[in-house]
Amino acid sequence: MPFGKILIALMVILLGCYWLLSSLNLISPGIMAMPVEILPYLFILLGMLLIIVPLVHRKRPGFFWGLFFLIYGGLILAGNWGLLVFTWRDFWKLWPYLVVYFGLMMLFGEPLTTAHRKHRNRIHRMRNFMDDGEENRFWDDRPDRTFHFIRDASYKEENWKARPVHERVRIANYNFDFTKAFIPEETIPVTISGWVGDIKIIVPEDVPFRVSVRATVGDVRIDGDEQSGSLRNIDYQTVHYDQAVRRIDFKFDFQVIDLTISQV
Repeated sequence: MPFGKILIALMVILLGCYWLLSSLNLISPGIMAMPVEILPYLFILLGMLLIIVPLVHRKRPGFFWGLFFLIYGGLILAGNWGLLVFTWRDFWKLWPYLVVYFGLMMLFGEPLTTAHRKHRNRIHRMRNFMDDGEENRFWDDRPDRTFHFIRDASYKEENWKARPVHERVRIANYNFDFTKAFIPEETIPVTISGWVGDIKIIVPEDVPFRVSVRATVGDVRIDGDEQSGSLRNIDYQTVHYDQAVRRIDFKFDFQVIDLTISQV
């Protein structure tokens, strides 16, 4: 095994152990001080190795993770110097990097037709998998579901009609303003899942709603309550939801999510 690959593997193992011990509060603040100072340099070194080592061996560089760790380490270093507010726990805030990276791949990566064909084949295999009756959160009873790779949707026009939403995405930006919507007297399901989601929602005070969030990391603000960083399952329900005839049922399933729901 090449020396560079062994070094990268050891760094990943050490960083994983450090994150695990710190998340379990098994490391005292005095012990954590020095690793926090050297973390950005380790990340920058790791990013450089992921790009340079494959080039030395005439292989394709690991640009995705290499650039990610270079940016991540640089931001932590800038935070340590007081140039901006960013710590090693804020890695989930780098989700816009996915959008930038996919855009660069469209410009400089494989031809778009080839990428589209591969992407379409993956979707076809995914649909076959789902149609076989295998477990899939939120989607096993949604025959009208739709798929988008990148989705930018805004529902803010006057008197737009609230309809059920069942969508799977990779990267998405949603903006719902239900104060401007015509909401019929029924339960309106809004079910969205994917990789990265930036979702803003405004709901009238007289319309009860329920929220179910499944996410790995992110920032979730619901009616004044906020959770950020590493997330668990989040379930929230307004008063009188069970008795209401006109109500909204939100379900979100993302790896990284930035969600804001407010009532006005």
